[in-house]
Amino acid sequence: MTLTSTLIRLAVATLVALALAGCAAGPAAAPEAGPAPEKVYDFEPWDGDGMEIPLDGSSLEAFETSMARVQAHTSPENYTTLENAIEYLLVYDLSARKDKAKLAQNLSGKTPYQVIDMVQWRKPAPGKSQAEKGAADAKIEL
Repeated sequence: MTLTSTLIRLAVATLVALALAGCAAGPAAAPEAGPAPEKVYDFEPWDGDGMEIPLDGSSLEAFETSMARVQAHTSPENYTTLENAIEYLLVYDLSARKDKAKLAQNLSGKTPYQVIDMVQWRKPAPGKSQAEKGAADAKIEL
């Protein structure tokens, strides 16, 4: 064997060893954390419609607690409507600027009914099938 072929074999062996070492030294897998434990709330009894409970926007945690209280005392359909209204306002309320804490401050003291009334739901065109309604409501920018 010549010196050149020995150096080439040594270089190839070094490159293979480095490649294998690089594969083995990849980032360590993070331990999989299970889902976050669900918060448990203890609410005082409420006589009446849960959609009349005022929301507390003093902090984001207080807002989440008051939302859970509303959820505990109202129907799933009404609560889903409230959540949809809040998501809508989170996007379209320019004073909140997609900041849930700011939106919570804006909604502080309002009842869920008042929050839903704040949303200007766009109504589909009357007298058409569902597919045509979507097409009739679409805006085309030229």
